[in-house]
Amino acid sequence: MDALLRSAEPTTAILPSADVETVGSDGPVMTAALRFEADGAHDLAIAVIDEALQVIRATHGLYSLEQAPWLQRLIANEEARDNPARAWDLEQELLDLARRHPDDVRIVPVLREVAAKREDILARYIGGGFPEQIVLGCYYSPRRGWSRGGNCRSGSRNVVVRTLLSESRRHYNNAIRIILNQGLEFIDELRAIDLALVRTSYRYAHYLGSYDVGRRSLVRLAAVDAMNSEPQLTRVTALVELVDWDLLFVDGATRRSRDERSDALVERYERAYELLAHEGTPQASIDRLFSPELPVVLPTFLPNPLAPAQTQRGSQRYIDVSFVVTRLGYSDRIEILETTLDATEAEMDALVDLIESSRFRPRATNGRFVDTAPIVVRYHLVR
Repeated sequence: MDALLRSAEPTTAILPSADVETVGSDGPVMTAALRFEADGAHDLAIAVIDEALQVIRATHGLYSLEQAPWLQRLIANEEARDNPARAWDLEQELLDLARRHPDDVRIVPVLREVAAKREDILARYIGGGFPEQIVLGCYYSPRRGWSRGGNCRSGSRNVVVRTLLSESRRHYNNAIRIILNQGLEFIDELRAIDLALVRTSYRYAHYLGSYDVGRRSLVRLAAVDAMNSEPQLTRVTALVELVDWDLLFVDGATRRSRDERSDALVERYERAYELLAHEGTPQASIDRLFSPELPVVLPTFLPNPLAPAQTQRGSQRYIDVSFVVTRLGYSDRIEILETTLDATEAEMDALVDLIESSRFRPRATNGRFVDTAPIVVRYHLVR
């Protein structure tokens, strides 16, 4: 350790000694480790963490949860050093530690982090990459392991996708179980996890063959808002977002069932509108939910593709387009009205395709959910 410190840049602060009083997760030794990590001095950060872990294990035992935040930082530094095999082994050690403390709220950040990493591996894999963790975790094998004769380097793409999704969901669900046992003390953690499950369920519904995972999370979010006595507008918005979800997936039904269910969904929007109006919610707030100037593109937990992205902000290039939002949230009668001179045919075609392929939240006109009059939207183009 002393040799490593002597090799550091002259600006590096002198480390506090690693002892039982300084190795808390928010203590001076962790501060020093994080500083080394931020500066890219990963060897130094790892040396600091290793020494802290020795003290923690000697003081609290080999399987104490006090190690968890230190192991998380150790994994992060090994990943930054491009050492995925070592990071993977450390992550398995961390998960084993979590399994020994299944009801301890301190493992929630661990489970969330690992679940998010599985989703990141999946996104890279589906995007055409081949993360080393696919082999390290033997995700091609339904039985997950060399010892059982599985092939860890090639096989079914669907097995990889489904296994990663299942693993991510299991870690999130374990975290939810722990949080629910704590009451409403960790409500923000619960919201963050459920929103992650909603996004994953939407993004990979094709592979899951079901939209129930995301729907259950939306139901729970609405229930938590009610239990937490959130303002009426907040609670109704959560219920509206549940209707949005059902509208997005209603097309999987037969034609007759789809029509019947679509009508029932519009009735749920109408009841939400009436509830807000009956409770005296300001009309401006109701309009922001059901008839904003920029139509609401579903799902709402993703950026609205009609809203200017960062790359478009301040651009003087635009296309003015009009279209109707139908009672069931489809677009109709799309018409390009006006453009700047440098707008291309390809950009206009792309905008029409975007509107045609989008599903919108049905809009209220004078309190009624009907096909709208043409709505004009100015779509800003990349500069």
